[in-house]
Amino acid sequence: MPTALVFDLRPTEVFTVPAALARATHAAILRLISAADSALASAIHDAATLKPLTVSNILGLPGGRGLVRVDPQRCYQLRVTLLTPELETLAAAWQPQQLDLLDLDGSSWCVEQICTTPAANAWADRASYGELAAPALEHVPASRPRWCFEFASPVTFRHHATNQPMPTPALVWGSLIDKWNAFAPIAFPEEVRRFAEECIVVSRFDLRTSAEPTKNNATQIGAVGRCTYTAMNNDRYWTACIDTLARFAFWSGIGAGATRGFGRARLV
Repeated sequence: MPTALVFDLRPTEVFTVPAALARATHAAILRLISAADSALASAIHDAATLKPLTVSNILGLPGGRGLVRVDPQRCYQLRVTLLTPELETLAAAWQPQQLDLLDLDGSSWCVEQICTTPAANAWADRASYGELAAPALEHVPASRPRWCFEFASPVTFRHHATNQPMPTPALVWGSLIDKWNAFAPIAFPEEVRRFAEECIVVSRFDLRTSAEPTKNNATQIGAVGRCTYTAMNNDRYWTACIDTLARFAFWSGIGAGATRGFGRARLV
Protein backbone atom coordinates (compact mmCIF):
# COMPACT_ATOMS: atom_id res chain seq x y z
CA MET A 1 0.00 0.00 0.00
CA PRO A 2 1.73 3.22 -1.10
CA THR A 3 2.03 5.54 1.89
CA ALA A 4 2.82 9.25 2.04
CA LEU A 5 3.91 10.66 5.40
CA VAL A 6 4.59 14.28 6.28
CA PHE A 7 6.80 14.92 9.30
CA ASP A 8 6.20 18.19 11.14
CA LEU A 9 9.68 19.30 12.19
CA ARG A 10 11.01 22.07 14.38
CA PRO A 11 14.68 23.03 14.62
CA THR A 12 15.98 22.82 18.19
CA GLU A 13 17.53 26.30 17.97
CA VAL A 14 18.19 29.11 15.54
CA PHE A 15 20.84 28.07 13.04
CA THR A 16 21.91 28.45 9.42
CA VAL A 17 21.54 25.49 7.04
CA PRO A 18 21.93 24.87 3.30
CA ALA A 19 18.78 25.81 1.39
CA ALA A 20 18.88 22.36 -0.23
CA LEU A 21 18.89 19.67 2.47
CA ALA A 22 17.41 16.78 0.47
CA ARG A 23 20.56 14.65 0.55
CA ALA A 24 20.64 15.08 4.34
CA THR A 25 16.94 14.22 4.70
CA HIS A 26 17.44 11.10 2.57
CA ALA A 27 20.31 10.02 4.83
CA ALA A 28 18.21 10.67 7.94
CA ILE A 29 15.32 8.52 6.66
CA LEU A 30 17.74 5.72 5.77
CA ARG A 31 19.04 5.86 9.35
CA LEU A 32 15.47 5.46 10.66
CA ILE A 33 14.99 2.45 8.38
CA SER A 34 18.36 1.02 9.40
CA ALA A 35 17.48 1.25 13.10
CA ALA A 36 14.67 -1.25 12.46
CA ASP A 37 16.12 -3.28 9.58
CA SER A 38 19.75 -2.64 8.66
CA ALA A 39 19.68 -5.14 5.80
CA LEU A 40 16.72 -3.37 4.18
CA ALA A 41 18.37 0.03 4.55
CA SER A 42 21.58 -1.30 2.97
CA ALA A 43 19.66 -2.87 0.10
CA ILE A 44 17.89 0.43 -0.61
CA HIS A 45 21.12 2.40 -0.40
CA ASP A 46 23.10 0.02 -2.61
CA ALA A 47 20.42 -0.70 -5.21
CA ALA A 48 21.30 0.49 -8.70
CA THR A 49 17.64 0.16 -9.70
CA LEU A 50 14.57 2.21 -8.75
CA LYS A 51 14.18 3.01 -5.05
CA PRO A 52 10.96 2.10 -3.17
CA LEU A 53 10.68 5.51 -1.49
CA THR A 54 10.87 9.24 -2.10
CA VAL A 55 12.24 11.89 0.27
CA SER A 56 11.67 15.63 -0.05
CA ASN A 57 13.79 18.60 0.83
CA ILE A 58 12.70 20.37 4.01
CA LEU A 59 9.45 22.00 2.93
CA GLY A 60 9.54 25.64 3.85
CA LEU A 61 13.13 26.13 2.71
CA PRO A 62 13.60 27.91 -0.62
CA GLY A 63 15.84 25.29 -2.23
CA GLY A 64 18.69 26.25 -4.52
CA ARG A 65 22.17 27.17 -3.39
CA GLY A 66 23.20 29.24 -0.43
CA LEU A 67 22.40 29.25 3.27
CA VAL A 68 19.16 30.11 5.07
CA ARG A 69 18.26 30.80 8.68
CA VAL A 70 15.78 28.50 10.41
CA ASP A 71 13.96 29.35 13.61
CA PRO A 72 12.38 27.10 16.29
CA GLN A 73 9.38 29.44 16.34
CA ARG A 74 8.45 28.03 12.94
CA CYS A 75 7.33 24.53 11.93
CA TYR A 76 8.74 22.89 8.80
CA GLN A 77 7.81 19.69 6.96
CA LEU A 78 9.55 16.66 5.50
CA ARG A 79 7.63 14.38 3.14
CA VAL A 80 8.44 10.68 2.73
CA THR A 81 6.61 8.17 0.54
CA LEU A 82 6.94 4.40 0.79
CA LEU A 83 6.02 2.01 -2.02
CA THR A 84 6.45 -1.49 -0.55
CA PRO A 85 4.71 -3.42 2.27
CA GLU A 86 8.05 -3.88 4.08
CA LEU A 87 8.62 -0.15 4.34
CA GLU A 88 4.99 0.58 5.21
CA THR A 89 5.07 -1.95 8.05
CA LEU A 90 8.32 -0.53 9.35
CA ALA A 91 7.07 3.06 9.21
CA ALA A 92 3.86 2.15 11.07
CA ALA A 93 6.01 1.92 14.20
CA TRP A 94 7.37 5.45 13.81
CA GLN A 95 5.99 7.64 16.57
CA PRO A 96 7.23 11.18 17.25
CA GLN A 97 7.88 10.51 20.94
CA GLN A 98 10.00 7.47 20.08
CA LEU A 99 12.16 9.02 17.36
CA ASP A 100 15.49 10.60 18.12
CA LEU A 101 16.24 14.09 16.90
CA LEU A 102 16.85 14.10 13.16
CA ASP A 103 20.40 15.15 12.33
CA LEU A 104 20.43 17.04 9.04
CA ASP A 105 23.93 18.11 8.06
CA GLY A 106 24.79 18.71 11.71
CA SER A 107 21.55 20.54 12.59
CA SER A 108 19.06 18.94 15.01
CA TRP A 109 15.34 18.81 14.27
CA CYS A 110 12.57 17.56 16.56
CA VAL A 111 9.71 15.49 15.07
CA GLU A 112 6.50 16.97 16.49
CA GLN A 113 4.01 14.80 14.61
CA ILE A 114 3.74 12.53 11.58
CA CYS A 115 0.76 13.29 9.34
CA THR A 116 -0.78 10.29 7.58
CA THR A 117 -4.06 11.63 6.18
CA PRO A 118 -5.06 14.49 3.86
CA ALA A 119 -7.01 16.03 6.75
CA ALA A 120 -3.71 16.53 8.58
CA ASN A 121 -1.69 17.53 5.51
CA ALA A 122 -2.66 17.63 1.83
CA TRP A 123 0.52 15.77 0.88
CA ALA A 124 -0.17 12.80 3.22
CA ASP A 125 -2.31 9.79 2.32
CA ARG A 126 -2.47 6.01 1.88
CA ALA A 127 -3.99 3.96 -0.93
CA SER A 128 -3.59 0.38 -2.09
CA TYR A 129 -2.52 -0.32 -5.66
CA GLY A 130 -6.00 -1.72 -6.25
CA GLU A 131 -7.63 1.45 -4.93
CA LEU A 132 -5.52 3.51 -7.32
CA ALA A 133 -6.71 1.46 -10.29
CA ALA A 134 -10.39 1.14 -9.36
CA PRO A 135 -11.68 4.65 -10.26
CA ALA A 136 -10.23 4.49 -13.77
CA LEU A 137 -11.67 1.05 -14.43
CA GLU A 138 -15.15 1.94 -13.18
CA HIS A 139 -16.01 4.96 -15.35
CA VAL A 140 -16.20 5.68 -19.05
CA PRO A 141 -13.52 8.20 -20.06
CA ALA A 142 -14.42 11.63 -21.38
CA SER A 143 -14.16 12.25 -25.12
CA ARG A 144 -10.81 13.94 -24.51
CA PRO A 145 -9.50 12.74 -21.13
CA ARG A 146 -6.98 15.12 -19.58
CA TRP A 147 -4.67 15.23 -16.59
CA CYS A 148 -3.11 18.30 -15.00
CA PHE A 149 0.00 17.72 -12.89
CA GLU A 150 1.42 20.10 -10.34
CA PHE A 151 5.20 19.69 -10.21
CA ALA A 152 5.86 20.99 -6.71
CA SER A 153 9.59 20.35 -6.84
CA PRO A 154 11.81 20.27 -9.94
CA VAL A 155 11.08 17.41 -12.31
CA THR A 156 13.85 16.12 -14.55
CA PHE A 157 14.58 12.91 -16.45
CA ARG A 158 17.61 10.90 -17.40
CA HIS A 159 17.19 10.46 -21.14
CA HIS A 160 19.87 9.21 -23.54
CA ALA A 161 22.58 9.87 -20.92
CA THR A 162 21.51 13.52 -20.46
CA ASN A 163 19.16 15.37 -18.14
CA GLN A 164 15.90 16.40 -19.80
CA PRO A 165 13.83 18.90 -17.75
CA MET A 166 10.82 19.06 -20.09
CA PRO A 167 8.02 16.78 -18.82
CA THR A 168 6.87 15.34 -22.13
CA PRO A 169 4.09 12.71 -22.05
CA ALA A 170 6.49 9.92 -22.99
CA LEU A 171 8.92 10.81 -20.19
CA VAL A 172 6.24 11.40 -17.55
CA TRP A 173 4.35 8.14 -18.11
CA GLY A 174 7.54 6.26 -18.87
CA SER A 175 8.77 7.18 -15.39
CA LEU A 176 5.44 6.24 -13.80
CA ILE A 177 5.16 2.83 -15.46
CA ASP A 178 8.75 2.01 -14.48
CA LYS A 179 7.95 2.70 -10.81
CA TRP A 180 4.56 0.96 -10.91
CA ASN A 181 5.92 -2.19 -12.54
CA ALA A 182 8.84 -2.29 -10.10
CA PHE A 183 6.66 -2.28 -6.96
CA ALA A 184 2.98 -2.97 -7.73
CA PRO A 185 1.68 -6.56 -7.48
CA ILE A 186 0.27 -6.45 -11.04
CA ALA A 187 2.25 -4.89 -13.89
CA PHE A 188 0.96 -2.77 -16.74
CA PRO A 189 1.87 -3.76 -20.31
CA GLU A 190 4.77 -1.93 -21.91
CA GLU A 191 2.41 -0.68 -24.62
CA VAL A 192 1.24 1.97 -22.13
CA ARG A 193 4.52 3.72 -22.80
CA ARG A 194 3.83 3.78 -26.55
CA PHE A 195 0.26 5.02 -26.00
CA ALA A 196 1.60 7.95 -23.94
CA GLU A 197 4.13 8.83 -26.62
CA GLU A 198 1.76 8.56 -29.57
CA CYS A 199 -1.65 9.51 -28.18
CA ILE A 200 -1.10 12.04 -25.37
CA VAL A 201 -0.18 15.67 -26.02
CA VAL A 202 0.63 18.68 -23.88
CA SER A 203 -2.41 20.97 -24.11
CA ARG A 204 -1.47 23.65 -21.58
CA PHE A 205 1.51 24.46 -19.38
CA ASP A 206 2.74 27.01 -16.88
CA LEU A 207 6.29 25.86 -16.15
CA ARG A 208 9.55 27.51 -15.20
CA THR A 209 13.07 26.17 -14.80
CA SER A 210 14.58 25.61 -11.37
CA ALA A 211 18.24 24.91 -10.62
CA GLU A 212 19.07 22.67 -7.66
CA PRO A 213 22.46 21.51 -6.37
CA THR A 214 23.14 17.79 -6.51
CA LYS A 215 26.08 15.55 -5.70
CA ASN A 216 29.65 16.65 -6.42
CA ASN A 217 28.45 20.26 -6.25
CA ALA A 218 26.86 19.96 -9.69
CA THR A 219 23.67 21.82 -10.65
CA GLN A 220 20.62 19.98 -11.95
CA ILE A 221 17.92 21.77 -13.92
CA GLY A 222 14.27 20.81 -13.55
CA ALA A 223 10.82 22.20 -14.26
CA VAL A 224 8.28 23.34 -11.67
CA GLY A 225 4.71 24.47 -12.17
CA ARG A 226 1.71 22.90 -13.89
CA CYS A 227 1.27 20.98 -17.10
CA THR A 228 -1.93 19.60 -18.63
CA TYR A 229 -1.94 16.51 -20.85
CA THR A 230 -4.78 15.45 -23.14
CA ALA A 231 -5.45 12.03 -24.68
CA MET A 232 -6.20 12.23 -28.39
CA ASN A 233 -7.47 8.64 -28.30
CA ASN A 234 -10.05 7.80 -25.62
CA ASP A 235 -9.66 4.03 -25.73
CA ARG A 236 -11.10 2.93 -22.41
CA TYR A 237 -8.41 0.42 -21.45
CA TRP A 238 -5.39 2.54 -22.30
CA THR A 239 -6.78 5.71 -20.73
CA ALA A 240 -7.59 3.70 -17.59
CA CYS A 241 -3.92 2.65 -17.40
CA ILE A 242 -2.80 6.23 -17.97
CA ASP A 243 -5.23 7.53 -15.34
CA THR A 244 -4.11 4.98 -12.74
CA LEU A 245 -0.48 5.89 -13.26
CA ALA A 246 -1.33 9.59 -13.01
CA ARG A 247 -2.92 8.96 -9.59
CA PHE A 248 0.15 6.94 -8.56
CA ALA A 249 2.39 9.99 -9.15
CA PHE A 250 1.35 11.37 -5.74
CA TRP A 251 3.32 8.56 -4.10
CA SER A 252 5.92 7.59 -6.68
CA GLY A 253 7.12 11.01 -7.72
CA ILE A 254 8.02 11.61 -11.36
CA GLY A 255 11.40 11.49 -13.04
CA ALA A 256 14.92 11.25 -11.64
CA GLY A 257 16.11 12.15 -8.16
CA ALA A 258 12.89 11.45 -6.26
CA THR A 259 14.87 10.22 -3.23
CA ARG A 260 16.62 13.59 -2.95
CA GLY A 261 13.84 16.08 -3.36
CA PHE A 262 13.09 16.06 -7.10
CA GLY A 263 9.85 15.14 -8.86
CA ARG A 264 7.26 15.72 -6.11
CA ALA A 265 4.03 15.83 -8.09
CA ARG A 266 0.28 15.36 -7.88
CA LEU A 267 -2.83 15.59 -10.01
CA VAL A 268 -4.65 18.91 -9.76
